[in-house]
Amino acid sequence: MGRYYHFSKTVSKEESEEILRKMRELENLKSAAITEDRAYLFVTTKDGIFSEVMGAAVNICRRAAGGCELSFDRFSPEKISAI
Repeated sequence: MGRYYHFSKTVSKEESEEILRKMRELENLKSAAITEDRAYLFVTTKDGIFSEVMGAAVNICRRAAGGCELSFDRFSPEKISAI
């Protein structure tokens, strides 16, 4: 099961690429995707524990997208169309 997190602002294509590049370096990350409208980050983890991955994701988004914050939106069994 994955989780959707809402960005506090719409991120640019370049920002979203940087966020995903940095997210893929996280050890417990199974997958990460950003929706086509670049409003949500979808995350799954290898062990189902999100605290470590999302703690890092918050910092990644702040640095890569000019202070952008994340807030939990919803659980999802599958991801939707993403970039």
